[in-house]
Amino acid sequence: MAHLFLIFNLCLGEAVAASTTDATASGRQEGWVSSPNGRGTFDIIWGSLLTIFLCTWTSLHLNIPALHEKYRYQWMRKFRWMVQAIMAPEFIVGFATGQKVEAKKSVKLWKNSGFHQWTMRHGFYANMGGFVVQPRDSQPFPVNSKQLHYLVTRGYTPFPAITADDIWDKSKQDRLQKALTLLQTGWFVLQCLGRAIQHLPVTTLELATFGFVFCTFASYYQWSDKPLDVESRTIIEIEKSTKDILIEAGNHRNASKPYSHTPLDFVDDQSPSWLTEIQPHLRFHMGPRERPLPRFTNDKFPVIGASPDAIFLFIIILAYCCIHFIAWNFEFPTHVERTIWRVGCIAIVATTFIFLACETYQDGHRVGRWQRWYLTIFPKNPVHIARVNTMERKRREMEFIPFWEIVIVSPVTIMYTVARTYIVVEVFVSLRSLPSGAFNSVQWSNFIPHS
Repeated sequence: MAHLFLIFNLCLGEAVAASTTDATASGRQEGWVSSPNGRGTFDIIWGSLLTIFLCTWTSLHLNIPALHEKYRYQWMRKFRWMVQAIMAPEFIVGFATGQKVEAKKSVKLWKNSGFHQWTMRHGFYANMGGFVVQPRDSQPFPVNSKQLHYLVTRGYTPFPAITADDIWDKSKQDRLQKALTLLQTGWFVLQCLGRAIQHLPVTTLELATFGFVFCTFASYYQWSDKPLDVESRTIIEIEKSTKDILIEAGNHRNASKPYSHTPLDFVDDQSPSWLTEIQPHLRFHMGPRERPLPRFTNDKFPVIGASPDAIFLFIIILAYCCIHFIAWNFEFPTHVERTIWRVGCIAIVATTFIFLACETYQDGHRVGRWQRWYLTIFPKNPVHIARVNTMERKRREMEFIPFWEIVIVSPVTIMYTVARTYIVVEVFVSLRSLPSGAFNSVQWSNFIPHS
């Protein structure tokens, strides 16, 4: 995928100058262009939208819906996430990366306890709400990998009798859908490369679609072990009630406090989430209102930490942002539109770096990274170490998303949203006036060697 991006970038960079010259020499096509003698406006729009729809529909691996939840609510939720994927595909890669990191942590946790049969698929399945606990005389609720580990290691329930293959059998991955998606995206990318090699103009809509495809395949990779569109769950019956579990937790930190999501919040509270933590403060609510939560929301903020996956995410986001810079010298309908496009590209890169810098700093406090580095560089006496550990733990508990980060990230988010919205709108608006060469088809016969 990285090689494909580099080839496309280099070839298209050469095509930009040619497309500008051709547009100036041969003029522009205004308005809707039919396609009897080449490709028309409809062909450009249809090829791009079909590619985006197939990628979005098959790549979103959402968490398991609540028991007995109506299908229209499930469809509405998927539609909202499809819109978000179109507006900010790099955010979807971020969520997928965070979930993969959580699954890796669960594998390490379970294997350290002697349960070597726990796999990445188990981790994804648990964290997406696949395991539902049914205590005696209590309401059922989903448990993630950490919470299930707590119940198993304390003898409340045996290790779940479900294998990785059993979990994958629950997946609704349609081979025909994936085959169609791969064929369409492959043909689309091939068309873009062919146009770049033959110095034919590429529209901004096609360029944006190529960036979307780039992020989609990155999401595919990060979610490769997560089952798709799972509807059935694994019910775990426990002989003791929820009250008994909480009482027996004893002096476990936060066990005596009221829970926010499920009774096992003292093990892992699934925070923070946009639907359950942020939206209530904004005076509107779209997430589940029941407690315990009937399902795990899809918008838990990823805690990635310093890992190869963090580097992978950084490269993907940077590459995606840079794809829009390919259109820096494209011929837009007006000079103002091109200027705003350039400003939007810079704004997207700048806001992305600011957001990543803030999250990297705060994530270091969440996982105790800065504390470990500080004590490594400046070793002190045991009293000082204990004081630093206590202060760092309290900071992580009280300020998962501190006020300073909200103050900085809020205007950054608004700036990103405005810039991203302009680019999404402009890729369609600019179709009203395109270089004449944009409607020329790729001459595939030119790639065949002639004697």
